[in-house]
Amino acid sequence: MDLFRSYQLIESGDGSYDLILYMDTEMNDVEFAEEFGRIDEENKKRLNRNIIDYIKEKFPNIKINAVKIMAGSILLSTFMLGTPAVASAAESPTSSITYTQSAYNYNVKISVNGTLQQFRTRPFIYNNTTYVPLYDFGKAIGASVWWNDTSNTVGINKNGIQIAFVRGSSKARVNGVQVTMPNSIVIDDVTYAPVRFISENLGYQVAMDSKTQTVNITNTAANKSGTYTVKAGDSLWKIATVFGTTVGKLKEVNKLTADTIYPGQTLKIPSEATKTPAQVTTPSTTQTEQKAPANNTQWPDVTYVVQPGDTVTSVAKRFGVSQQDVMRYNYMDADEWLEAGEKIAISGYSPRVTTVKPGEASAPARKGVDVDWNLEGKYILERGDTFTVVDVDTGKQFKAKMIGGYNHADIEPLTTADANIMKSLFGTWQWSPRAVVIFHNGMNIAASVSGMPHGVDTITNNGVNGHFDLYMKNSTSHSSSTSKVYIQQHQNMVMKAAGK
Repeated sequence: MDLFRSYQLIESGDGSYDLILYMDTEMNDVEFAEEFGRIDEENKKRLNRNIIDYIKEKFPNIKINAVKIMAGSILLSTFMLGTPAVASAAESPTSSITYTQSAYNYNVKISVNGTLQQFRTRPFIYNNTTYVPLYDFGKAIGASVWWNDTSNTVGINKNGIQIAFVRGSSKARVNGVQVTMPNSIVIDDVTYAPVRFISENLGYQVAMDSKTQTVNITNTAANKSGTYTVKAGDSLWKIATVFGTTVGKLKEVNKLTADTIYPGQTLKIPSEATKTPAQVTTPSTTQTEQKAPANNTQWPDVTYVVQPGDTVTSVAKRFGVSQQDVMRYNYMDADEWLEAGEKIAISGYSPRVTTVKPGEASAPARKGVDVDWNLEGKYILERGDTFTVVDVDTGKQFKAKMIGGYNHADIEPLTTADANIMKSLFGTWQWSPRAVVIFHNGMNIAASVSGMPHGVDTITNNGVNGHFDLYMKNSTSHSSSTSKVYIQQHQNMVMKAAGK
């Protein structure tokens, strides 16, 4: 069996590369990492020689700066080559390898309100961040934990605070507001989350006892003032104004890290407020509930193009509407966030129609329905979804994941095997698109996919660096400078996939 099952080259920008090597092991990633951390000097030398031999065999005439060793999603160690050497010269005495990072630290304990916790899988420290198994940690603090395998999302809710994120992502939503967090890690289908981020956003205090290697998580003191139940159309500003307090005080006593609130949520009112809950019936609302039309092709009067840095909260403030309405009008789930450049609805529902329904197809096909991307496709295929791609001409299939996009879908093959199948369709990576059918949730949808990897790469061990463009009917480019010929090629392939 080969020591390394796959690799990835990442350009350093000076003509040289960093090399990521994925070790071939059937062990649990965490257990393997622990064993790896115990290797002796002789085995280090042996691994050194294996890496040099691997570089020489696989990458003649390529300059390698650094080598990272991975087991699944876990970084075991980073090696620096003594000089950025071409592989054919790698056996030179000047080309040495030095350890710069050890394996994970599993000697960490978690205490909740003074009680040490025993989880089914061990917590660990990675890149100075402590990770805990999310489900077990949720049980320990009395929170509810949910997950959605279709969208690859998980969430934890407690004390009126909802945290949701795509597994492996560095972005999360706290009560609907997008924030940055350390990447979660998935090992053997167990989601490990950064414990400080989760705890502090749920209103806990976190402290590390370096002597005992214990993370102490404790409740903050409870506020004894009155409470108010949030109604549809409320905002923190509106509630603060009615009760004679400030948004900052409301957030402080409720341990809120964001401005988003939701109907039914119970808020504590600061003791220094000039009015009590008993003196206030309910903050007045300026908007009435309206249902989404069954089939709607028109935008409402007020729309907005998302700018870099925008969040649901900032957009809601800009237009004086509730965060709930922004999400409702644009059919957003709790774990979704806005993308710069996309058009959203403010005063009513975004256009949406229904021509295909989940479960109407029992298996992938080589002919699909020409679904309009803007009216329907972008609501069917969402960030984090995995699906089957069927090549119309050959019938070959591979799995892919949507990683983002608003004018079209940006996708990546799931595994190295999927990437190899995809590459076999194009011969060599190229921009010219092919007609394909997307099989997702029991629906066959006509589409077109190009064969040139580019830009952001989120799946590090799938044998290709970058993502691919996937178009449906009336999809267009994210950039105004993209060739119209390229866009039309995609549309021609979509019609071919639809049998037209």
